[in-house]
Formats: sequence, structure tokens, C-alpha cells
Amino acid sequence: MLVPSMNIVEITKSTPGFDTYLEEMTGLISIAFASNPLTLPALGVEYENNPELHNDFNRAQLYAALTGAGRVLGAFVNTDGHERLAGVSIWYEPGNQFLDDNEQLNHWTSFTRKVDPKIRQWWDEVMLPCYNQLSREGLGDGAKKNLLHLQVIGTHPEFQQQGIGKAMVKHMLAQSDSRGIASCVETSKESNLLFYTGLGYEVKANRTIPSPYGDLTMWCLYRDPSCDKCEGA
Repeated sequence: MLVPSMNIVEITKSTPGFDTYLEEMTGLISIAFASNPLTLPALGVEYENNPELHNDFNRAQLYAALTGAGRVLGAFVNTDGHERLAGVSIWYEPGNQFLDDNEQLNHWTSFTRKVDPKIRQWWDEVMLPCYNQLSREGLGDGAKKNLLHLQVIGTHPEFQQQGIGKAMVKHMLAQSDSRGIASCVETSKESNLLFYTGLGYEVKANRTIPSPYGDLTMWCLYRDPSCDKCEGA
């Protein structure tokens, strides 16, 4: 069931109060992903031991999209007469990808300079090559740039299991379906597979990625715009 009075809006650098929204979104994603299997390998430290580094990571992802390459959505709910940020999602539409231009890379480099050199090496030599290979295996060489790509989605713990994430995904899928555009997403959390398959995505590939903190698995999923089996659609 959807939370009453939910409002999904796109956040850009020209949005009034942008700086405040940016920090709210950054903190929300950090909290939402604190226990994600990818987070510790990605940063080398637990959230509670260095929340600022986690915020640097997620701020870089937001900044990269906010260059104009991607789109950032915020889901707001009315609680006791006040609008609260409940969820955030980052998307890349056809023609753009995460880190595929110099402006995005500059934001990414600003983040990676802050992590331990061994973590930076892992990103460069293991994570990003494996991530790109997963996309090629699941979608085909070069196909990802022609799709709507869900890069990040997170819901504040206080609002989880209330339909926030599903509403954000459906908001974008309604637009892409009307244009006949397929979509894709990757996840490193097996429990998320049911969420995505319920929205019409299909698992196309998976890959084990080694890390100093133990191996993790990532899945690549694809959704056809003519999907007719979306839960609640």
C-alpha cells in the first residue's frame, strides 16, 4: 500500500533549496545502503565508523547525475503536516551512462581520493571492470547506453516496506514505457530480486566479485517496455 500524500519530484541544481535537498538525499542514501553487501567493499569502513566517507561516496553519485547526465528523483511524504524526504532514486536515460563523461569523472575522482589506496585500487582493477562485464554479459556489448538505467534507489528506514521504492520505479517506467524504452538495473542484494521481478524485470546475468571483505554477487536485470506482468500495474 502506498503512503498517503506521497509526492515524487525531480531534483535539479535549480530546485529551490537545492543545497539542503542535496545533503538530505546524501544522508538518506548512506543510511539506506549502510548494510548493503557492496557498501563495505566499496568504502573499506562501516557507516557507523565513518559516516562522512559514506556521504562523500553518495554525494559523488548524486553530483555525477546532477551534471545533467542523469535524473534524480525525490519521494516526499506528508507526516504530521510536514513533507519529509522518504526515498531517492538516480536514473540515466538513453544516451547517457554513469561516469561516461569527464564532468562526472571529476566528481568521482574527488571521492576516490578520499578512500584508502587499496580500496581505490579495488575500484579500478576489480569492481568497475566486473561491473561493466556484468552489463555486457546480461545486456550485450554497448546495449546499456540505449536503455533507461536505474543506478541508485534508496528508502529511508522509517519508510521502508511502504511502497516508496516501488512508486519511484513505476514513476519512471510509466514514462519509459510510453516511449517504448527498455530498462535495466543491477543489484548486489539478493532479496531485491523479488522486488524487481515483481515490476517486470528479468535476471539476465550474475557475477561474483571478489573483495578484501569477501566475495559479493551482483545481478543484472532487464525489463522490456511491453511488459504485461508488472505487479500492480
